[in-house]
Parts: sequence; structure tokens; C-alpha cells
Amino acid sequence: MNQTNSAACIEPRWLAELAASDGPSSLRDAMRTHSGLDIENLHSLAIVGAAPEGRRLARICEAEGVGIDAIVDDDPAKRDLLVAGLRVAPVQSLTALPKSTPIVIASHRVLRVTRRLRALGFTCVVPFALLQVLAREVFSPHMFYANLLDDLWTHRSEIAALHECLADDRSRQVLQAVVGFRQTLDSAVLQPVVTEHDLYAPEGLFEFAGDEVYVDGGSYDGDTIRSFIARVRGRFSDVYAFEPDPVTFAKLTENFRDEPRVHPIHAGLYSHGGSLRFRDDASRGAIFAADGEIEMPVTTIDDVLGDRRLTYVKMNIEGAEIDALQGGRTAIQKWRPRLALSIYHRASDLWRIPQLVLELDPDYRLYLRQHDGGIIETVLYALPSPKNASSTR
Repeated sequence: MNQTNSAACIEPRWLAELAASDGPSSLRDAMRTHSGLDIENLHSLAIVGAAPEGRRLARICEAEGVGIDAIVDDDPAKRDLLVAGLRVAPVQSLTALPKSTPIVIASHRVLRVTRRLRALGFTCVVPFALLQVLAREVFSPHMFYANLLDDLWTHRSEIAALHECLADDRSRQVLQAVVGFRQTLDSAVLQPVVTEHDLYAPEGLFEFAGDEVYVDGGSYDGDTIRSFIARVRGRFSDVYAFEPDPVTFAKLTENFRDEPRVHPIHAGLYSHGGSLRFRDDASRGAIFAADGEIEMPVTTIDDVLGDRRLTYVKMNIEGAEIDALQGGRTAIQKWRPRLALSIYHRASDLWRIPQLVLELDPDYRLYLRQHDGGIIETVLYALPSPKNASSTR
């Protein structure tokens, strides 16, 4: 299939195609055919993105003797940087290249730039992820893409079961699109279901009350807290903001120094308290490892909140969501808060996190939304049944 002719709407076929596949090798062959990229005879390419993943791709190309026709990025801070001996140029400068030039997007957010480049006439526009999945021995996979097709195939029955558990048609369409994207890595498959606004609190799915107690796992500098406060117009009880990185935590604390209802906590959420070591290569994600160079404090929802009420939990914590849910088991089972959970950091998060949520409380209703055009921002929303919600708030 030519990648420029992808379906304009979601067809309920991707789970069926997955079930009919002969295995991961068959899925790789189909992905290769869909992309139109001949990796075995890839002599040169152009790179979009000069952030860490783009620089990593450039280093691999240099080591493997793959020519780099251009490196482009529209971020003014990266303009004129030297990467692999090339000066970073604006994306529009790619128009000087032949339209058959393979264009590789070194970003997890790929939909908008893919549409832009295809509109300019480029016939082979792919994400860096495609190289990582199809030639993983050369292009070491970021943790988002590690074992992507293997997990998809091995756990196709669990993914099919998730499809049956979802509470509305929109969620089922999103799952079909997410599975289709993982089979093709073509962001056009996601386009019909992407909702970029209302991340972690989609309008129409649920409404906040005036006395919310919000646990924010992965607070960064408080960006999602600011969105929450705006959404509730300043009416809430408490926010518990968890951020393990010391530099980012300092910004978080400063940003809410005049708001006593926001409680910054210098720790990540996990299954138990203490400290964990991370290996962070600035491009492939933070990964727990005994020999990691970074040590960060961790704690649990249960330890911090004790018997205190909570109504809303958001987690975007670099693949630690399952452990953090385990660490909040008592509070979640007691208070049945709404949950907004990132389910994309590891391939298996797509089905393992929903499984765990239903283990914690089988009465949760599960919804799926896609908030960006790429592997990231696939969010599971778990809402308590109306009866349970009214009895615990």
C-alpha cells in the first residue's frame, strides 16, 4: 500500500489483520511494504529533528555509512547548529531535494510534519521508529518501540479482549487506530481519532466537581496542574504533585509557592518507597536499572495519602505506571478515583495497564483517547460506575 493513500477514516480491520497475521516476521514484512522504504538499500536520507533522537540517528548513519542529505528543524534554538558536520536548516529547505529522497522524522510527534512533507510531494516520509522496528540491530529501539510487533502479536488476544471491555464506540475506534499505527507506523492511520486538546480530562467524558483531590504523577513543572486549575476555575481541595527530578521539582515548587492547596512532593510514584536508579541516555527514555547513573526518590500513593480522600489520578511516569498503581492499590480500591493513565511507554502497557485497572476494581468503565499523532499520548481513562462514584465522594 502506498503510504500517501492511507484511509481517511478508521476501518475496523486492524485487529482482524493482526489476528490473521502469521507472526512478527509477517507483520514486519507488511510494515516494510506499507512504508515503501527499502532499508536494505538505504544509501542516504534526510533527517527532520535535531533534538536528541535526531542526533542519535545522525550518529548511527555516520557509523553505518548512510549519507545524510540534510538535517532540518524549525526550532529557532536549533537553527544553525552543527550535527554530523551539517548545519541545521529550516524544514522548508527540504524542497531543494528530489521528491524521492527518504525523509526520516526523528520525533515521537509525527503526524503534522508527515502531512506537511507529503503535501510538498515527498513520496517516502517515515518516522525514525520505523527504522528501529525493522532494523533494530542497527537502529537501537527507544523504549517506546522495543518489541513493538512482537508484543502486538504475542498478546493479540489480550488486545482483542480490551476491545470488548471498552465503554464506547470512540474508544474502540481509537484502539483500532492505535493497533493500525503500531502495525504500519504510518501516522495517517491515527489522524481520524487524534484529539489534541483536553489531555487527561476530555470534555464530554467526565466533569470535575468543586472539591477534587488530584494526585498528579509526573508533574514536571506543573503544566497539567495549571490546566486542571483553569478547568475547575480554581475550585478544588488539594493537589498532590509528584516529581522526582530535582531541577524540575524546584521549578514546580516555585510555580506554586503561593498556592497552599498544591503540595509538591519530591519523589516519583512507585510500588514501594525508597530510591531507584535510572539509566537516562537523554533520547531513549528513563529506564530502571541497578547500574543506572541517576538515583531518585520514590514513594507510593498509599504512603502519602494514608486515609485521605482522592478523586482524580493522572499518571505519565515513563513506564512506571503499573508499579505506581500497585502502590496506590488501597486508596484506589477505597475511593475509586477517576484515572487518567498513559499507556504507551512500553509496548505491553496498551493491554497490561487496563488489565490491572480492572483487577483493582472490575466496575471501572474504560475509555481510550489519542491526544497526539504518534506513539505518545495514548491515554486510558478509567471512570467508576455512577453508583460507586456517588457512594465514595
